[in-house]
Amino acid sequence: MVIITVFFEGGANPTSNPNADTVDNTNALREAFNTLLNSGIENKNIKIIAHPVYSIKGAVKRGGAGGLMLLDLDGKKTLKSKRISDNELNDIEDCVFFMVQTMEAWILSQPDVIEQYFITTHLKRTTNRLSEDEAIKGKHPETIIHPDNVLNSLLQGHFYSIKSGTKKKLKYKGSKLRLAPSLIENLDINTLKETFEDVRGLLLKVESLFLQEDAPS
Repeated sequence: MVIITVFFEGGANPTSNPNADTVDNTNALREAFNTLLNSGIENKNIKIIAHPVYSIKGAVKRGGAGGLMLLDLDGKKTLKSKRISDNELNDIEDCVFFMVQTMEAWILSQPDVIEQYFITTHLKRTTNRLSEDEAIKGKHPETIIHPDNVLNSLLQGHFYSIKSGTKKKLKYKGSKLRLAPSLIENLDINTLKETFEDVRGLLLKVESLFLQEDAPS
């Protein structure tokens, strides 16, 4: 068995003394990425271990000790080279991959997953399908600026719950760490590979590292 470590940008800041719920949610996010990424590896002799790191600086620090990095780009994919240079990653450029523009773009790329999940926990505000919302319809997810804000608006516009007789909109902002794990875990990795070149590139890199490890010395 070859273990490949992937440090991904996300989770709680460990220096902020997070409470128990926040720690649990960070652990859930880690497991969600483990489930998702390993579902894209057919070779059962390879196992990806995903580790959340709160910031790009944390990922760079951890990645320098070995492992792959999966970072938020926070912009268009044309910024990849600049991000790599700004963070002095040129020497290990082939080990750096980006979520373009952020993790939420992955979620927005599969609106049916969002709908199927929240329809079991919340009420629907409209009969319109999420995929038909003008905020995402016909748009490549990598082109959506601030996808976390777009996801928040979509959830508020389409889902609600009733508490103490009052309608409460479903919000992503403020609940990101609690909601993201279940959404990430339910994504289809093959669709992500088709949509995002860095997802495909990351998994190909994992397989190439296995071949290097498995090669006769």
